Amino acid sequence: MKRYPEYKESGIEWITEIPMHWKKTRFKYESLVPVQYGLNINSDLYVEQGIRFIRTTDITDDGELIDKGVYLESDSVENIYLTQPNDFLISRSGTLGRTYLHQSDEKHTYGGYLVRFNFGCSIKSRFIFYFTKSSCFEDWITLNTIQSTIGNVNGQKYANLEIFLPSHTEQTQIANFLDRKTKQIDELIRIKEQQIELLQEQRAALINQAVTKGLDPNVEMKPSGVEWIGEIPKHWIIRKVKHEFESLDNLRIPLNSETRGSMKLKVYDYYGASGIIDKVENYIFDEPLILIGEDGANLYLRSTPLAFKATGKYWVNNHAHVLKPKHGNIDYLTNMLESLDYTHYITGAAQPKLTSEHLMNITVIIPPPLEQTQIADFLNSKTQQIDELIAAEQQKIQLLKEYRQSLISEAVTGKIDVRKEP
Repeated sequence: MKRYPEYKESGIEWITEIPMHWKKTRFKYESLVPVQYGLNINSDLYVEQGIRFIRTTDITDDGELIDKGVYLESDSVENIYLTQPNDFLISRSGTLGRTYLHQSDEKHTYGGYLVRFNFGCSIKSRFIFYFTKSSCFEDWITLNTIQSTIGNVNGQKYANLEIFLPSHTEQTQIANFLDRKTKQIDELIRIKEQQIELLQEQRAALINQAVTKGLDPNVEMKPSGVEWIGEIPKHWIIRKVKHEFESLDNLRIPLNSETRGSMKLKVYDYYGASGIIDKVENYIFDEPLILIGEDGANLYLRSTPLAFKATGKYWVNNHAHVLKPKHGNIDYLTNMLESLDYTHYITGAAQPKLTSEHLMNITVIIPPPLEQTQIADFLNSKTQQIDELIAAEQQKIQLLKEYRQSLISEAVTGKIDVRKEP
């Protein structure tokens, strides 16, 4: 794509040059309302229906609201905290810089970690929304983050954020161009994500079949006595977790983020409910063990592995159960535990939890040792092939996302001239 005929220095390191006719401004000069923070609400006040209460975690990286949210009583929210068309919400703590552009007449309210602006018209709001999806905005966030336990950028810094705006007509052309292009890219990403979902389903089905039915299609079967397991090979046995594994939960030690952040030499993996979440300077365990998530939404969603093998020297917090096999093949046992349905053993609605007592009483399937090794070898080979395909698709998605952000960045800072683009 071609560039503009003339440029000038922006005077801002993270933007560099901009088209000659673009004007410098700040958020606070373009917003019809002064900086306004949202409500600090205790979760005890959430209700099933009413006014949707937008939290920073309800906003995706792409600026959409997640499907399921929380609500407040309609008469408990003052009008000043109800969203208006073209309200622009931006997070100031935690998930920094996430933005949501409210473009409907439906009334929502929003949390205290969100800052509200309103840029008046939908075109300018869309243009600025796209600006917050650019790499130069990410650079600004990095330069202006106040480091504490969690990073934050206060509302006044957002209000003083310098941007460059073209004319209203040109803003329209750029916003429309990015609407078209990002829609095309997002569709490609969606297709790739569907392919990954199919591969993950294929992987899960392969594991489930192997660890519950074995590798011999002609083997004699018997009822397992467990509805969601069905039949198993006649010579396999059914046991409880507590008979086949030793629980090492008493050795776990949680470390808060501040403690981990103060560590100088972070070389050992730090495990939580969904795998490795950090590095730390010491370790608790130095042998292959099986970890199972103890709490969190993944107990139901299963979007990441619930049971996984940890190796080497590592630390485990109190959000993952630690199991040591008394005998058998650890790879088979890990796959078997990952294939199980834990739904009937989970307690808690707001915060799902798999207690140690429930875990240790779950029924598991135990083939003879030789078959365990054969199944483990088979699955290691087959799942590696599927994992490589998944990794390839994930790499393509990452490249598409990088291209998307690069295109947005170049358009909203005038590095490319899209005014005549179809």
